Amino acid sequence: MLYTAKPLERVYVDQRAKKQPAAQETEPEYKEVMLKHGRIVARRDGENYVVQKINTTDMSDYLNEEYMPGKIIKPLA
Repeated sequence: MLYTAKPLERVYVDQRAKKQPAAQETEPEYKEVMLKHGRIVARRDGENYVVQKINTTDMSDYLNEEYMPGKIIKPLA
């Protein structure tokens, strides 16, 4: 068994593949949306944004369907 805080993708990565240049890999664009008691992190997906995670101190925000991870939200200003 392996106990680690690192994602398994990083632990079991092929070192030879790392040395070769990546084929046009781009980092995803993220935006933060501020809430009254926290924030939402959303990833750009085409013209829209997809909720990735929510950090808040208000427990009712976690039950709000608009803030669920995977939910598509309109473009942010």
